Amino acid sequence: MPSQSRPSPARRLLVIHNPTAGRGERRRLAEILNALRKEAVQVELQATASAGDAERVARDCGSDIDLLVVAGGDGTINEAINGLMTREGVSVPALGIVPIGTTNVLSRDLRIPKQAEALAQLLAHGRTRDIHVGRANGRYFALMCGVGMDAHIVDRTSLRLKKRIGKLAYVFQGLRELVSGVPRRYLVEIDGSERVEAASVIVAKSRFYGGEFLLAPKADLGKPEFQVCLFLRGGRLSTLLYIIGMGIGHLDRVPGYRIVAAQHVRIIGHDGDPAQLDGDCRGCLPLEIGLGERPLSVIAP
Repeated sequence: MPSQSRPSPARRLLVIHNPTAGRGERRRLAEILNALRKEAVQVELQATASAGDAERVARDCGSDIDLLVVAGGDGTINEAINGLMTREGVSVPALGIVPIGTTNVLSRDLRIPKQAEALAQLLAHGRTRDIHVGRANGRYFALMCGVGMDAHIVDRTSLRLKKRIGKLAYVFQGLRELVSGVPRRYLVEIDGSERVEAASVIVAKSRFYGGEFLLAPKADLGKPEFQVCLFLRGGRLSTLLYIIGMGIGHLDRVPGYRIVAAQHVRIIGHDGDPAQLDGDCRGCLPLEIGLGERPLSVIAP
């Protein structure tokens, strides 16, 4: 059952943003900030300059902040979540999201509104709900942890190309990985009782993958469990069938695809292979994956 929502005044907001974002993103953020000021809340801006800044700000911001708002994509949100989850001895503000960036899977799953006025009202007066994040080798994630083809695509996608064409960069790298067809097998231990071999694995907290593709229909951010998505078959044909199945919304009908609910997952094999967390490579195999020590409060409808 999803956790019960509770009132959250969220009167003082600290907004983390990237000052070098594109013109359209800067314009959208300005619209939302104007709408927020009309809601009689206090807004403080904190610009990021490099990777890791969002995590540091989230970890070190003052206890008088009601709501830490991330204006960015899933990668920046992941940084902020890691900062919030590692705060010690101080109150932890709730997390708010202004979806800006290449991918916004978490905002989609949480049904965060895109329209400026509606989003400002949610951030200023909305209620909180608790979500349960995962933890892989000490690093937290809200959406997924993936190994295999998924992680190799993320690891090898050109950042320059990603800035130019957005998510299409992943498509091009995916085609390269498909053509190369390098065989991989991983051993997945589920809740210490079941062992399965798979060609790729995605330990999911969110239902969605890549924005709009349904990966794990039973995944629930509010539940303290994972949906372990097992791609049992390797090779070019099976991989192509998985891609087609996800694209048409019927991945569950593709032979060799299986989902198992779990609270703890261990993945071994090909030590040093990359692991992607929330769309960025952060760590490598072997992996110990469990739930965060406590829930995280977010503002959501």
